[in-house]
Amino acid sequence: MATGNLASRLHLLIDRCVRQYPEREANSPTKETEKDLLLSLSQVHHCRCIVCFLEAPVLREIQSGEETVVDHDETADALYGPESKEYLCLERLVADIVGLLGMKNVHIKHLAGNILVEVSESLVQSGSQWDEFIRLLCECLRLAVIYSCPIPAVASETGFGIPDLRFLGSDVLKCKLEKASWSTVSDIFRILRNILKRLSQEEDEELLDVYLESVNSTLAKVPWSRVDTVFSHQHGSGERNFQGQSGTLGSTANSEEATVFLGNFVQFLCSMVQHVRVVEDSDDSEPSHLILQKTIKLVPDLIRWCQPKLKSQSGSCMSRYLGHKLLVLMIRLTDKSNIKCTILLSWLQYLQRDSQGFLQHTLTKFKPVQDNCLEGSPFFVSLSDREINETHSNHLQRLSVFLFLRCSFTLIYSSRHNGKQCEFDCRKKGMAEMFKWIVRQIPGIICSDHRIYSKKSVEFSASFVRLFMHEDDLLFKVLLQLLSVPLHRQELPNVEGGSLEDEEQITLFRFSTLFNPVTLFCIFLSELHYDHQVLLDYLISKDIGDSCAEYLLRCLRAVCDSWTLFVEFPFEGSTNASSPKRRKVLPETSEVEQNWRLHPQAFEDAKDCLLSLQNSVVKLHQKKLFPYNPEALLRRLSRFQELCLSHE
Repeated sequence: MATGNLASRLHLLIDRCVRQYPEREANSPTKETEKDLLLSLSQVHHCRCIVCFLEAPVLREIQSGEETVVDHDETADALYGPESKEYLCLERLVADIVGLLGMKNVHIKHLAGNILVEVSESLVQSGSQWDEFIRLLCECLRLAVIYSCPIPAVASETGFGIPDLRFLGSDVLKCKLEKASWSTVSDIFRILRNILKRLSQEEDEELLDVYLESVNSTLAKVPWSRVDTVFSHQHGSGERNFQGQSGTLGSTANSEEATVFLGNFVQFLCSMVQHVRVVEDSDDSEPSHLILQKTIKLVPDLIRWCQPKLKSQSGSCMSRYLGHKLLVLMIRLTDKSNIKCTILLSWLQYLQRDSQGFLQHTLTKFKPVQDNCLEGSPFFVSLSDREINETHSNHLQRLSVFLFLRCSFTLIYSSRHNGKQCEFDCRKKGMAEMFKWIVRQIPGIICSDHRIYSKKSVEFSASFVRLFMHEDDLLFKVLLQLLSVPLHRQELPNVEGGSLEDEEQITLFRFSTLFNPVTLFCIFLSELHYDHQVLLDYLISKDIGDSCAEYLLRCLRAVCDSWTLFVEFPFEGSTNASSPKRRKVLPETSEVEQNWRLHPQAFEDAKDCLLSLQNSVVKLHQKKLFPYNPEALLRRLSRFQELCLSHE
């Protein structure tokens, strides 16, 4: 080991704190005991004693006292050896702190979790026993889940029995977790998530692989069928309750514990998937691949467990949170993994039937909410409940629409199919789902002639862009996703007497009209009020700069390839709604001028915006102030400039 007896030293520190907490008071500790324990834990954490304790003088000071933790006699050394002794110290350290998570005092639980995170950080920095630490913590998670949902091994009226303790593992951990509840499981997931956040800052792929491997191994050992039985029993039996190791899950308190568990679990999976590094052509046995596949398999169960909460608490903060996290989890999984067609279809069905109905909201009636920019701000609390609910609803609607489009377009346009029959069925089902959504959004569009259809499609496209303008990261994700829709000829095919293949071409034509990249790009620039400074801010942004640059590159190519459409874009619609992205104060214009912009003026505004952007990027690049190499973008803008000159 790199640092000798680090685990024993850490255990000595923690034990000195925890030993003051009498085991006999575990169920009903006195206020004085809680106060003393809270003070001791605060000293360990806030005074950063964990780091200081690594210094020899501190160790000698404690060792000189009467307290001893581990028997260091020759017999123990002969039986276990120094490394095994260190493992036992680490095991006891983890068991002692995790044992505190069973207390009702939220401050003690919070401090105990933070101390575990600090212990993890100390072990990472020292290069000693971190692998064993994370495996022990994951083992605590497995035991906590098992004790929270007893194994139905012994016949009883409820069908549940006491778990067979012979198969539960370490006695040291078992004695601390035998009274675990869903609250304990939630806390361990929270701790694992916080450790992952610290770990991501290290940028050490080996550590991350160990973490993912440990978590994946633990999730594989968790009896999910029993967890499913617990939640199905709880939600499906009305007021019928059953008695488990940790009490009656049917009670109000335990129902709240189960809800918090779901929130923490989904949040943990979201964070873990976000930090997974996917390498192309990687082996299926890689930890990152295995954890993604395991998470994908868990999604249907999560949806089923959360659905009663979403329905019973519709509109509540917890309902919105669970709905938000489920959508984020599925979106991140589509970012990281090639998901099977059957799973994508099941997610589409969930979005169409459930997802709190956000997919059914009409986009054409969407109006920009100016207060969205206050989300996360202290001023956000000044909004009314109605305004807050509307803001959250708009956010969930964006997520629902984006996930729906991603799943649908993957089925329709992707080449990732298992065979010709799979490709045919997936395309057909994907188009059917997409078609139903479009008809719901634009009633009567199927029977419209070409002129009316074109006008309605532009109105829909404008509403669609406005929906996403308030969230930059989602905005560019959805715009890039829509670039997967291929362009079709600009006239509607003749439907009379057409074959099934002709009808499919008509449907694809309608998709390409609604999501035409040139049309969307023109609307996008209009929503920015042709302010090139906003585009420049996007490009140099640390979070979305790459996405914006990719979008501009691909759109400029589409513009140059469809120059006539860009020049003659028939933008019709109101532009008097102030956009939160707008920087310049435009002069007031009449209502007629606001609602009906002349085509040449719209083109001139777009041209001036892009050429001004080109000039700004060139200046920054010459001064070496641009955050990355923009030469590819400048070449596209130069080509655009050439076409503008020839147009004159």
